[in-house]
Amino acid sequence: MAEIADLKIGSSDFNPDKYVRELSQRCVGGQELQQQYQKIQGLGEDTSAQLKRNVYQNYTQFIETAKEISHLESEMYQLSHLLTEQRSLLAALASTSLLGSTNSSAATGAESTTDVATQPDEQLQRDEEERRRKLTAALEKVEGCVDLIESPARCVLHEGDLLELEPTEGTAMQRMHAFLFNDGLLLAPWIPNRRGPARYKFQTLIELGSFAAVNVRDMGSVKTAFKLLAFPDTRLFQCTSNQSKKEWLEKFEAAKKSALAQEQPKRQESVATSETSPIRSSSVDSSSGANPFEDNAPLSPEVPELPEWLLELPEDLDVCIAQRHFEDAFSLLQKANQFSYPLNKDPQLIEIRRKVEGRARALIEVLMKELEVSPDKSLQGGLRAARRAVRLLNQLGRSSQACELFLKLCSSILKAQLRRVKREGATVVYVKHLGGIFFSNMMDMAREFLRAFPNSPSCASALVVWAGSELTHLTSHLVKQVFMPQSPISTLSECVVSIRGQCDQLCELGIDLRYQLDGLLRSPLQRALNDSRDKAVEAVKLRASEDKWRPTNLGSKDALTKFVMETGLTPGHMQKYVQGESWIALSASTVAFTKQYLSLLEDCLRLCTTELAHTVDQVLTDVYSAQLSHFEGSLQNDKIGSSEKQFIQKNAAFLLNELLPLVTKTYQERLGNSCQSLDALNGKFAWLKPSDGDGDPSPPTPTKRPTPLPRTTAPRPAATKYSTVTEYI
Repeated sequence: MAEIADLKIGSSDFNPDKYVRELSQRCVGGQELQQQYQKIQGLGEDTSAQLKRNVYQNYTQFIETAKEISHLESEMYQLSHLLTEQRSLLAALASTSLLGSTNSSAATGAESTTDVATQPDEQLQRDEEERRRKLTAALEKVEGCVDLIESPARCVLHEGDLLELEPTEGTAMQRMHAFLFNDGLLLAPWIPNRRGPARYKFQTLIELGSFAAVNVRDMGSVKTAFKLLAFPDTRLFQCTSNQSKKEWLEKFEAAKKSALAQEQPKRQESVATSETSPIRSSSVDSSSGANPFEDNAPLSPEVPELPEWLLELPEDLDVCIAQRHFEDAFSLLQKANQFSYPLNKDPQLIEIRRKVEGRARALIEVLMKELEVSPDKSLQGGLRAARRAVRLLNQLGRSSQACELFLKLCSSILKAQLRRVKREGATVVYVKHLGGIFFSNMMDMAREFLRAFPNSPSCASALVVWAGSELTHLTSHLVKQVFMPQSPISTLSECVVSIRGQCDQLCELGIDLRYQLDGLLRSPLQRALNDSRDKAVEAVKLRASEDKWRPTNLGSKDALTKFVMETGLTPGHMQKYVQGESWIALSASTVAFTKQYLSLLEDCLRLCTTELAHTVDQVLTDVYSAQLSHFEGSLQNDKIGSSEKQFIQKNAAFLLNELLPLVTKTYQERLGNSCQSLDALNGKFAWLKPSDGDGDPSPPTPTKRPTPLPRTTAPRPAATKYSTVTEYI
């Protein structure tokens, strides 16, 4: 880095142009410039490596800081929850006298309890029916919560409309309708296009003891709102007015006090039972004559005590989830599932199982959020960062959700990679680069997917559907960028062949998308082939209007040799058309058509598929027929002399006897079958050839040539004397 300081590249007044000028003046020769270039390039690589190391260190520190913040957040939530419980407990204790008497509110409650106990059975039945009717009427509006009506003691305390806000930004997310029960809070979002009596859709039921409602002061756009701290999430809701907000907070407080008051007698009863049970058992033992201190003393039947780890399981799960120790949380859930629960219906055991199920749902939600794609989420880790969440979701029985989220993550990564490809340079280079990035990433994602979801036919089907969808997006982009009216068919053929070859790489993993790719490109290729045919026919007509029916001077011996090699004909077939060092006994339109048609033939054969075979045959036949029709019209023209007609017949003989067999042979070798429409041209235009069949009449003498052709009196040598056209020239 000292060399960078010497170059003053990092200074604020550094001028690249000035530095390059001074460097070019100071260096002598290209070798020193190359050394300076390598030196600067090495400095750039060192700088990039150092920046990567710094980014990695900062990223590691950021992860550690995020873990600490998450841990502190969970501790703050637990502290807030404990403070709320302590406040409720103190309020309940304040309403209870040490001598057993109660204040007015407690007395009122006792009197009401006594009244209820003394009510006749008919009144109790009517109250139960009224409670059930209100609960049913409330839950009929919510879709997907029929099982909530079966609870024997559940009743509706309060309900109302709320607007859920984003906790950090304060922006509106969705409209909610909340039901407060005596044992929990039900949240149900509105159904936008509802059909039937249901207005809302069930989202979640939060236990009354597992959340805390916190008042939020008005700031900015967030007004009349309160927070719902339900571990591990924090949700923000906005009320319609201050009165509604006050009412919600009061109802929350009253519901928690009521639940605590109902739990307190049960605790006192359990304590009294535990205190009196030893005395009762000892009296029984003494009356029976057994010594309770002996090892073989008969034991009284008791309820088996729950292990300590099971009692602390919900709290341990909360800590593991908050600290992002997902593997430990899954191990605890497995241990709880393998535990043999007693057959008795202990309320404490039922409560623990209910809390454990809630923590399992919370773990699944956190893992699914790990795979969700959001604008503020970095994709730097790629798919490797998702392995942990996918593996745990598979073990928790959520393979379908993990598969869906994993494929969405793959789509986001693929779009980010393709977005970096700039539309610069030649079209073929751009398409090769784009296809290489797309299919190489597709290969890596397919391998990662098969590693994450082995032996899963449903997930494999989802992978194939996803790959087809991504290929559709890529093809539509290529059609917009490449298949334009001004694009030549040669460029299109090279692009399509490149994409097809890259697509065939997926066959190694058992994913063959070639048929779908050809189907998506069928319509654009048909339009491109028809446009190329129209352009070729127009070119034939334009050359026909300017044709002079004279031999063509190709300019040099090398140009003549190159033309002969491009045609692909043997030297023996081309010897009778060669004159001198650079002249060929074919018109300029015939030479241009030969070059154009052979290029068109190669492009058509590269693009040809089973679905495009008819279009390719029609294009090749129409263009060839247009050139022969030009000969036909010229021969029927009365203004053309006999010598020129003989020259036209010689050009026709070249197309029918030499070029057409070469075209049909190439077609059959490349596609495996013959083109009947091309074969029919030989019979349709056979009358254009000379009557003697040799196709070698003496051509007319060219006039006004730029370089006169030298005349010789020596007889023309036999064609069999030369083995190649080059020797003949």
